[in-house]
Amino acid sequence: MFKKLFSSELGRGAIILFVMMNIFNLLNFAFHFIMGRMLGPADYGVLAVLMSLVYIYSIPAETIQNIITKYTSILNLKKEEGKIRFLMIKSLKKGFNIALILFAIAIIPSIFLSRFLNINFWLIILMNLLIFSSLSLPAIRGILQGRKEFASLGNSVMIEAGFKLVFAISLVLFGLKVFGAVVGVLLGFLASMIFTLYFNKDILEKKEEKTSFKDIYSISTNYLIVMMVVLLVFSLDIILAKRFFSAEIAGKYSVLSMLGKMIFLSTLSIGKVMFPLTSEKHECKIDSFNLFKKSFIIISTLCLIAIILYTFFPELIIGLLYGKQYVDVAGYLIYAGIALSFLSLSNLILLYGLSVDRIKNPYYLFIFLIIDVLLLFLFHSSMLEYIMAFMVSNIIMFIGSFFFIKHK
Repeated sequence: MFKKLFSSELGRGAIILFVMMNIFNLLNFAFHFIMGRMLGPADYGVLAVLMSLVYIYSIPAETIQNIITKYTSILNLKKEEGKIRFLMIKSLKKGFNIALILFAIAIIPSIFLSRFLNINFWLIILMNLLIFSSLSLPAIRGILQGRKEFASLGNSVMIEAGFKLVFAISLVLFGLKVFGAVVGVLLGFLASMIFTLYFNKDILEKKEEKTSFKDIYSISTNYLIVMMVVLLVFSLDIILAKRFFSAEIAGKYSVLSMLGKMIFLSTLSIGKVMFPLTSEKHECKIDSFNLFKKSFIIISTLCLIAIILYTFFPELIIGLLYGKQYVDVAGYLIYAGIALSFLSLSNLILLYGLSVDRIKNPYYLFIFLIIDVLLLFLFHSSMLEYIMAFMVSNIIMFIGSFFFIKHK
């Protein structure tokens, strides 16, 4: 079965991007494991919240990358490289201008957030600088993804994670603690930006050909809402845990949640490979449902393997990766694994719906976000109750996601 799955264009792209993105994920997880050991539960809890803000900042990033990917895949099909260059340059200029405005606007909410979460104001301001990368880096990565340059795309994300890890460790050892880790994250994004521009040098050398992109703003709304709901569900549990629990317990919950998020991030590459392929098939009026089914099988299998490992070896996994100071919550790891497995599948379903233009009323997705927030606010008397609420909300979202892609 797997020989057949990986003999296709989906399979070949999936293998390349799966391997490279999971090296990226491995480096990212190493960042969390090492920071968890170096900072201790209380400071690591602060860093985990800040990294969750990074995922929220990724809402426009994922939206931009998916839209750029979709349009690039269509232009690439027609060999219109001059128009691809125009798309990239225009996106970069517009992204920088919007980022400048958003960074200024974010200063006031950052004061409130600092007090609400009891986190140093300047840490949040530093993290807000990622607004610039979240509106520029995905544009040039989307060009690579849309052209099916999966190796270069993989190199781009690996460079980000590698530089982030090296700089963060160095600066924390230097005594900067959480500030050092945050600066390391910023430097990782900067390095990736420089290298990703280099990977697109063949497009930058083309003569620019102006064009218009029909319905790009109306399509953007659908993408933005889908990514907003998925990434808020992905991030809010850690942020709210910092509000509901003590610094020590919030730090330990962050370990459980991050290990669950390993599943989501490890399987993300499958959807990224599927997306431009199903977009192309839809543009050519070819049925793409089989590609979706193959992707669903691959992710389901990987999630099942992870859940089995989290069921039988939770103490070994937490102790090995984060240290003995976190093993007392090992019994809850399976629930985090189940929760993020269902979110991984929901994300794939919604990505497929976007690629074939089946999501017409994405506003209904906010129902799942409201359910998630309500359950977390209502059930937080203990860590077990809290993580179970998170798991239930993700199962509900998974079931509801199928209504957006009913096969004709």
